Parts: sequence; C-alpha cells; structure tokens
Amino acid sequence: MRLRALTEMVEWLCGGNARARNQSFDRLERRLAPLARVSLWVILVFSASHVFPRAVHASVVAEYSGGHTESTETTETFPFVIKDVQREYGISVTAILESGDGLLRVLDPAGTQIYQHLWGTMLSQERAPLAVTAPGTYSMVVSVEDARGDWRARVVALPATSALKWMYVSAALLIMLPLVAVGIAVRRGSGFRFVALGAAMFLAARVVWFIGAIAIDIAARFALEDAMPYLAFLWVQSAVLGLWQGIAATIGVVLVTRLAKSICEPPSRVIAAGIGSGALEMIAIGVLSLFGLAIMFGSGSKSGKARFLQAYDMAVTPILPLAEPAVLALTALCGVAATLLTVYGLRSRRFGHVVGGAALFAAVLTAVSASRSVTLFGPESKWVTVAVLLPLAGLAGALIRRNLLDWVDSPRAGETALDAFVREHEGSDN
Repeated sequence: MRLRALTEMVEWLCGGNARARNQSFDRLERRLAPLARVSLWVILVFSASHVFPRAVHASVVAEYSGGHTESTETTETFPFVIKDVQREYGISVTAILESGDGLLRVLDPAGTQIYQHLWGTMLSQERAPLAVTAPGTYSMVVSVEDARGDWRARVVALPATSALKWMYVSAALLIMLPLVAVGIAVRRGSGFRFVALGAAMFLAARVVWFIGAIAIDIAARFALEDAMPYLAFLWVQSAVLGLWQGIAATIGVVLVTRLAKSICEPPSRVIAAGIGSGALEMIAIGVLSLFGLAIMFGSGSKSGKARFLQAYDMAVTPILPLAEPAVLALTALCGVAATLLTVYGLRSRRFGHVVGGAALFAAVLTAVSASRSVTLFGPESKWVTVAVLLPLAGLAGALIRRNLLDWVDSPRAGETALDAFVREHEGSDN
C-alpha cells in the first residue's frame, strides 16, 4: 500500500493521471495540480540560481591560471593565504602544452617545498593532498621553458572525513529512484517483461559502442591529435564518441524492437523499456558506488587515496550526493524520450523520427562528455553537467508528450491514416 501511494504521488507530480477514488479528489487534483507544478518549477529555478554559483566557487582557497606562447624560460610566483590548519587541503593541477615543459611547486611559509608537479606535452592532470602544517602565506611557483599552452592550479579546503558518509545517500538514490520508476511502469500495466527488454537494449548498445569506440578513438588520435590544438582535439573526440554512442544506443533499440515486436503497442510498453534501460545503468552505478565506499572506509592500501579523491569531489561540488543521481536521472529521461521517438519511427516507418531519436541520444551523451572537458580549465563541479542537461531534459519531456499524442492515430506499416483511425477507435469501443 505504501508503494502504491508513493507511485500515485510521483505520477501526480509528474503530470500523470492519478487514479482518484472519488470525484472530490478529482476536483481537488485539477485545482492543485497546476499550482503544484508551478511551485516545483519555482523551486528548481531558485535552487539552480543559488546552487550553481556556489558550485563554481565552492571551497576554493586559491586558483591561478595562465598561458604561454613564447619560447622563453619564465618563472612566476602566486601567493595565497591559509589560516585554518585544522582542515585538510588538496590541489588540482591541469596543463595542456603543445610543446615544451613546465614545473609547479608549492612552498610553505618557511620556503620549504611541500608539493611539485612536472608538466609535459599534451594533457597533464593531477589531484593530490597538500601537506599544510602552519598558517601563513604559501606560494605557487610556476616555471616553464619553451612552453606553448595553458595551465590551471586550484587549492581547495577538504570536508571532514565524517562528511564522506553522506555518499551513502547518493548510492541509495541511484538504486531507489530507478526501482520506483520501474514500479510505476509495472503498475501502469506494462509488465516487467518490457522493463527487461529495455535493459537488453542498454546491454546491446554497450556492446556495440565498445566494439566501435576503440576503433574510433584510435582513428581519431591518429588523424587529429597532431593536426589541431589538444584542447580542440578533446572537444572533437567528445563529439565523435558521443555521436557513436548515440548511434549505438539506437542500434540497441532497433535490435530489441525487431526481436520483440510486441513492444511497439501500446506506447506505455516503450516507456517501460526506456525506463528499464536507464534503470539498469543507474542501479549498476549505485552498486559500484557501494563497493567504492566499502573500499574507501576500509583499511586497505587504496583507502587513503579513495578518501582524498572523494573529499576533493565533495569540496568542488556542493550537495554532491544529489549531483550524480541528478545527472543520471536527467540522462535516463532523455533516454526514454529517444527510445519512444525511435520506436515510433520504426512502428510508423517514419525514419526521420529514428534519426531524431539517434540525434537525441547523441546530444545527451555528447553533452555529458563535453561537460567533462569544461572542467579542465573551468569549474570542476558536477552541477555543470546538470546545467548542461536541463535544457535537453526539457526537450525530452516535450517530445514524450508530443509522441504520446501522435501515437494514437499514427498508421502502422501498410496502413492509411483512415485505417489507423478506425482501428484505434474500434479498440477503444471494445
């Protein structure tokens, strides 16, 4: 009963038709639903306007960046102040050099070196703990020789180790959210079989993507890595791999739809399949997160490094336990819309819709990959990915609504529009 009440509430908030038991509840729902949805959008906009600025500048003690285009040897010093030595600190260094090399050192107030990182050509990245023992003015000393490229160094204050336990909330959400969505899909009459078919779509897409991604990555590196600046190459690589992942996802949908044609009618089955595909990914990541937390809070040799990396992520991403579930939930919503669009095109032989589904798959996955490139020299917060996905999620919601309206009277293969109209209305009369 509790699960049923929960699913009805989720359906109501999402704009679904709640199955009211009496007319007074129906009237109350009709009056309150617009207000609830407007309130939900107000909360989302307010949260985005306040969380995102914090996500860009959260916990940063010092940040310096620079670029060099001259073939000279230079040394620059950047001071920063640390007052609270009870906290732990970390440093993130990113450099992309087309030629030459560089060295970044951190000196404590006494002039003792407490960190160094060498740069070579191409991409050089490192996150490491910073040994802070005394308050005062610290210095970043950057030395470059015959270097052409850009660099960025950021020092952040890390949260307490006890705060890392909040990541169990993230793992729980990654598992519970898809289970609730699956429960809603099954309860609406789709059946678990179609959720399982969606999981099969995801697995087929991953196999296809893995086979092609290796060849594409090798070809892209061979043809483009030396032909353009490395940062531009990373953007092109994200776009190409995102496009291929979109094609692979579409191939997975087409393969399963051809093998199980019953998935095409009614559209609730397609939505269940889309939910199943996203649910499998979220649950798998949630389970892997639990294993990672077990290692992090264990006593093994990798526990210290894992705790530092997790603490750094929490430092640069406020409310981190909600960020990863938000990214995957938005991605799953877009996946449902793309699956619905693709199957609709296959069902009615409108191949423009199949191409549109592939384009939506590709756009979402490219956006996620491109947002990771943004973190090289921009904010490292995972809320950047959420911000990039929000417009695509809005588009996905509109596409789902539009396709559900078009689905009823759309002709099947070999039917005219009039035949489809008669078939659908005869079905509704029966």
